[in-house]
Amino acid sequence: MPTLPKQFICASELSGLPADTPILVAFSGGADSSALLHMLAHEAKETGAVVFAAHVNHGIRGEEADRDEEFCRQTADALGVRLFVLHADVPNEARATGESIETAARRIRYDYFNRLMLDQNIPLLATAHNANDNLETMLFHLTRGSGLSGLCGIPISRVCAGGCIVRPLLGMTRAEILSYCNTHEISYVNDSTNVNTEYTRNRIRSEVIPALTAIHPSAVENSVRLAEHLRADALCLDGMAKQFLTEARRDCAIACEKILCAPSAISHRALMLLYREFSGGTALEYAHLQAMRRLAERAVPHSSISLPHGISAVIEDGWLYLQSKTAPLSYEPYEIPLTQPKTLISQTKCEIVIEPSQTAKNIYKTSIQFSLNSATIKGMLFVRNRREGDRILLGGMHKSLKKLFCEKKIPPELRARLPILCDGDGILAVPMLGIRDGAKAKDPFEQSLTITFNFFE
Repeated sequence: MPTLPKQFICASELSGLPADTPILVAFSGGADSSALLHMLAHEAKETGAVVFAAHVNHGIRGEEADRDEEFCRQTADALGVRLFVLHADVPNEARATGESIETAARRIRYDYFNRLMLDQNIPLLATAHNANDNLETMLFHLTRGSGLSGLCGIPISRVCAGGCIVRPLLGMTRAEILSYCNTHEISYVNDSTNVNTEYTRNRIRSEVIPALTAIHPSAVENSVRLAEHLRADALCLDGMAKQFLTEARRDCAIACEKILCAPSAISHRALMLLYREFSGGTALEYAHLQAMRRLAERAVPHSSISLPHGISAVIEDGWLYLQSKTAPLSYEPYEIPLTQPKTLISQTKCEIVIEPSQTAKNIYKTSIQFSLNSATIKGMLFVRNRREGDRILLGGMHKSLKKLFCEKKIPPELRARLPILCDGDGILAVPMLGIRDGAKAKDPFEQSLTITFNFFE
């Protein structure tokens, strides 16, 4: 068995999975992926792992692409590796979606790899990204004004739809990979599009990196160490942001004061985490994070900004909330008479229980209880949804429900859910706000009603 380079990191170490876990290799036929397939195929003789390979013919280079596909078939056969092949029309797909050729090709590749992993029950995908590729990525992100995460370059491992992607060669330079190929007489093909500097990465590869190595011969090797330091810093900040979010959040909101007191490196990450969670995994641009912080600085009640995917950031009661613009926090209007002993308000998932007593009982956090003087109730009791301009008599003043909700810092998503208890004289009581002046039962000998609001999911 050939000796593996010291910079090679085995897939089990990168993924935490057993050494005999099946693995799929993204195999283009170039020097990098040919070296990787060779290493993994020979390592598998000791670990017992089953190695597969996947090749994508992008439909870009005509006969040359067909040549590469045939080369991959022969190489996989020689190594005893099963090969999967996808034929795609990337140029046509790019035209249809408006993507660049590079973006469409990458999307099609990884969609294919994920499907294979799921269909064939292969938990690991190995790609042949190396130190040069990582430096190219770091430089590309640098020109775009990326943050720390972008400057870390290519992650050495990450979760994907099909399982986990690992990059065993990320610490090896391209020169070291070519040396391995020469030592072990590994054949490979060259992609003629790699010299086309119309592609951004090719221009960085052929013009920028040679200029950097002319300044310092070990520029690529040193970038490996830099990426490791940056990843460690990013992991530390991510951990601090998670802890901050745990302490500063309330459901889908963060206190504005907390956002402003924290360093932007932490608050921006916390806002990103909250948005990813709310949106189902999508990310935000730096400009969006800055806009959210400015919104928190002003803290103007009811002010808002629009974010991608139909989501808004809204200020309420000193909190920055995320909410869906396509799913407003409201319910269908209703007005329902109360019948003893129970009435279900299906619109807001609330059950109202009426009992002719003031008997003390345990009330859980999902329940709210009122004791009313029966003699003060005018006409029939009913509940309805909250309406614009609603007021309740408290402390000798007719107070706006909207203002009271703000004063008591009741979250917007809960306000719309609270039933308004009414009688012939108007609003009698509102859960979490209180009972109309004069209607509360005070004397245990009064004729009274106990009304309990039970909320459920």
